[in-house]
Amino acid sequence: MDVELSIQPNKKIRLWSFQNNMDGTGSCFLSIQSGRFSYSTTEFCFDSLQLFTDQVKFLYQSLSGTAELSYHYEREFIKFEAKSMGHIEFSGEFIEYGEIQQELNCGFILDQSYLPNFIEQLECVLQAKYS
Repeated sequence: MDVELSIQPNKKIRLWSFQNNMDGTGSCFLSIQSGRFSYSTTEFCFDSLQLFTDQVKFLYQSLSGTAELSYHYEREFIKFEAKSMGHIEFSGEFIEYGEIQQELNCGFILDQSYLPNFIEQLECVLQAKYS
């Protein structure tokens, strides 16, 4: 089951192949296209998909606050933050450790009207994987 938020061909987020761990944490495949930059991983870990989904719903309804999906031991995250006039700012940070550490900070602005379909897809994953 895929969760995709596609604003334009060069502004999109896709999460798929969700795994649920016994302790309530999870992981999924993640790909992001942000302008000229793209990122993809087969193991994006997170603490609570349910909490993230609830935060995105609240952000959509109230047009305030943030929703962040991350893992408590890692710096990597995806985040949505409400801005003025119904605009939502997406941002993400990703790190590749190795001989030379690499970091990608990315982001784009979207309209609140893109969130209902995204929320619906997240709820479908929760229903299928976490119930």
